Amino acid sequence: RKVEEERRAQAEEEVAAKAAKDAARKADGERTAREAEEDARKVEEERRAQAEEEVAAKAAKDAARKADGERTAREAEEYPRKVEEERQAREAEEAAQIAAEEAARKAEEERTAREAEEYPRKVEEER
Repeated sequence: RKVEEERRAQAEEEVAAKAAKDAARKADGERTAREAEEDARKVEEERRAQAEEEVAAKAAKDAARKADGERTAREAEEYPRKVEEERQAREAEEAAQIAAEEAARKAEEERTAREAEEYPRKVEEER
């Protein structure tokens, strides 16, 4: 009877040890599965964040290109007007220069004419 009880107790211990071992394996497997799910979730979140960053960078680049294109288009529209304004400014400068030269020439002619009129009188006075 004692032998039978010891054998039964030993069998129960073995069953309990096996059950504990199985429970530990199951818990470890569940932990491993949970870690694998978390790892997969983290990888997916990182991939999504990277994709969002790439989309934002592309949008910023596109916006910069669009702004540059609009600036270039605006400059192209303004160019003929600027060229015309510069031409008119040059012409006005040239006209002012010509007018100043003409006024100086006219003043010199008038001075010379006055001197020519006064010359015979001066000669007469000196004589």
